[in-house]
Amino acid sequence: MKEKFLKTGKWVFESFIWLGVLLLIIDFVTKQVVVANSRHIISEGGIVLIPGFLRINYVINNNFVFGLSTGNDLTNRIIFCIVALVIVSIIIFFLIKKWGNIGKYYRACFMMVIAGALGNVIDRIFYTPEFLNSTVQGVVDWIDFYGVWKFNFNIADSSVVVAAFMLIIFMIITDVIEARIKAKNTPKEDSKKEETVKLVSKTEQEKNKYLEAQKQENKDE
Repeated sequence: MKEKFLKTGKWVFESFIWLGVLLLIIDFVTKQVVVANSRHIISEGGIVLIPGFLRINYVINNNFVFGLSTGNDLTNRIIFCIVALVIVSIIIFFLIKKWGNIGKYYRACFMMVIAGALGNVIDRIFYTPEFLNSTVQGVVDWIDFYGVWKFNFNIADSSVVVAAFMLIIFMIITDVIEARIKAKNTPKEDSKKEETVKLVSKTEQEKNKYLEAQKQENKDE
């Protein structure tokens, strides 16, 4: 029983499902805290954490990334939810199919992407800022690097972006390491080829000497 429990715990830890769940919970809780204090945040024009750089700001984003939009709130919601759920489904299918061949690093990144996508889908489906008398249903964005970036975001967005950067960096590092290993092994392969050529040449020379000696003996006879 203990071994089974430890084995299950190890699998859960190495699967990084816990990371996805944790990020989803953090995203949900932080959004609820911001919404609960939204009147104060709006009246203050945002809560400054680092002057000229970072503040907590309450924004309902019913567009896509970087402010892209179809011009219709309902259409935006439907397209976003379909795309996000399709991506999540593809990732889950890929993980199930290739689970044994996927390293822990990739599992962690994929779980972060899943958590980020689902976190914003939940907002798109369920959240409406009722006190604003609005029918707009969008994503609660509250992280505002107002000194350097004009778009607000949240934990879900951060999760996806960080995961993407982690994957890119990991792939670059992997390619560099593989290139160095290949470059390191190439001289050895060339050296082996040269030794083989020399060995063949030496064998041919000995063979030629033997044939010459046989010819000489035949002449002497």
